[in-house]
Amino acid sequence: MIKSDLDGEDDASETDDVGASSDTATDASTEFEGPASDTTTDTWTSRPAEFDREAVDRLQRSLPEGTNLRPAIQKLTSDHVDLLGSFVDGFDSRREFIRWGQRAVILTLGELSGEWVADRAFGGLDLSVLVTSPGRERWVDDVEDLQPPGRAADIRRGVVATDLSPACTAAVRRLRWSAVEYVSDEDDVLQPDPDVQQHPGMRPSLTEVHERQRWALERALEGFDSLDALSVWGQRLTEASYAEVPDDLLTRVTVDEAETSRRYLVVNPRDADHGPFFRESFAAEFLLPAFARAARKVAKRAGELAEQETTETTDKRM
Repeated sequence: MIKSDLDGEDDASETDDVGASSDTATDASTEFEGPASDTTTDTWTSRPAEFDREAVDRLQRSLPEGTNLRPAIQKLTSDHVDLLGSFVDGFDSRREFIRWGQRAVILTLGELSGEWVADRAFGGLDLSVLVTSPGRERWVDDVEDLQPPGRAADIRRGVVATDLSPACTAAVRRLRWSAVEYVSDEDDVLQPDPDVQQHPGMRPSLTEVHERQRWALERALEGFDSLDALSVWGQRLTEASYAEVPDDLLTRVTVDEAETSRRYLVVNPRDADHGPFFRESFAAEFLLPAFARAARKVAKRAGELAEQETTETTDKRM
């Protein structure tokens, strides 16, 4: 059921390592590749290995001040900046990358496919670039294959440019005309401030589905106390994914492959090595694609809500 060969992943637990998308989203078959260059390792080592937040903050402080007629777009764009910055920073573990993937499918309104995230989670070379902790050595056959930190960060920046930014652009494109335009008149002199909004794209339903998906993902990663708990979780998973999970997933897990489920999905101290890796693989392969499809469906029909804290304006532009 799971793509991975568990017998070949003795050292791949969390302690050791750290789709259905639109035409504009990236092809899930894309692999990470370093820049074609003869630059020496020393030069790459000197490159910044983290997102340059100081420079980004200076840039964003220079944005023109004025009325935000469609604050939902500003809010979503700000969330995208944070999302891409965390990707450039890299991840402590494979598990943290999977968690990031769940957040990413929400903030891109499903334009980044769950399959894209899953494919990265199953790629050893990909993970050796994504994971920044010493555990990244587990993802390569030869430690000499590891990229210097600066070059690994530049590879991640390349992925942002080729795969993630287009997904973010597609998300804004989907939201642009459904975002409410706030134009003040004599009876309405208050306008929402994008900086105080709490929901992705000012859509509370996206926050709700995000929280339910995050809960379902965490329970899957931690494992279950019994098959009954796993079965009930399956019902809640249907809710969290807006019924986008495969119809027979629970049957396959609890009946067809019950022995495997008992061994790896139900917590067993004797499988401390294989269990965490299996559960991560299960979540990446089956949950994230369904979560992305759910995000697309919810975003399509979600209503907008402005937070109460507002800033005054007398702008009357149409």
